[in-house]
Amino acid sequence: MHDPEIQARLDRVRPGWRWEPMLLEVERERVRVFAGLGMRARLVQVLGPVRALRVAQAVARHGGPVLGVDWGRRDFLRRATGALAGWIALRGLGRPVPAAAASPTPPTDSEGELWEGFLLLPPGTPIPRWVQHTPAPILCQTADPQAEAELRGDTHPMEPLEAWLPRPNFPLYSHWPTPPPPGLEFQGAWATVFRKSGAIFSVSLAFGEPGGEPRVRLVAQPFYPRPYPVWPVYRPERPEEPIFPEKVSFTPRPGLRLPSAQGHLVLWIQQNVLYLLIGEHDSKLESIIKLSKSLNVINP
Repeated sequence: MHDPEIQARLDRVRPGWRWEPMLLEVERERVRVFAGLGMRARLVQVLGPVRALRVAQAVARHGGPVLGVDWGRRDFLRRATGALAGWIALRGLGRPVPAAAASPTPPTDSEGELWEGFLLLPPGTPIPRWVQHTPAPILCQTADPQAEAELRGDTHPMEPLEAWLPRPNFPLYSHWPTPPPPGLEFQGAWATVFRKSGAIFSVSLAFGEPGGEPRVRLVAQPFYPRPYPVWPVYRPERPEEPIFPEKVSFTPRPGLRLPSAQGHLVLWIQQNVLYLLIGEHDSKLESIIKLSKSLNVINP
């Protein structure tokens, strides 16, 4: 932020800006600025919850909470996962899918494998240009608010939950009526909604220890790149060894499993909705299998 060019962009896009952690997206002449809750949500949208948390903790190590922004693990993940968009590149987030989009172009050998709505990409492979991107909500100030009015969005707590459940026109999953894993309780649900159209971008439910951080999160997202790109992940202690997604059948539809920071992450696509289940209450494989098999549709 000491760079004069960056300061000039901020003066144009966010007059009266203050010194605080911010994220700038620059694509040609379009500039977006994210700060506070908007920055948290955008980091999770772009990086996924695990990598976004690492970025947030790095910010905290250099300055701690700034202007009331709590970068702690529990608050960061609880407040931001409602806007989860997955591991997609910053460029292209706003490119819409054509109304009559053609079927995806079959990938070449170097572009990965199409499977159950996913595109399994080799390490380091960029997203192919033929992947169809969808709009993502803008939760921040931009240089041209009117031009992007269609994409303005907000994240709402779904309270009371019973009143919100009929609103999504897609299935929502939870383990109800089965009790949650031992020691966990329902912590809340959040919906990220396009302000103008009222369309729901994503819904997130969180479960955790009483007064503690979320340990189980379920996300349903009808807006996502198609096919949905997935790369191998890496453990910090073995950065040279990629861990490839495992194809699984214990999810409601055939899906993928990857390790997360403290457990497992599974994804599946059903009725044109991307579902994500993060289980960090237990690192054992059987725990995520049991949790996945206990899921039920909870909305009408």
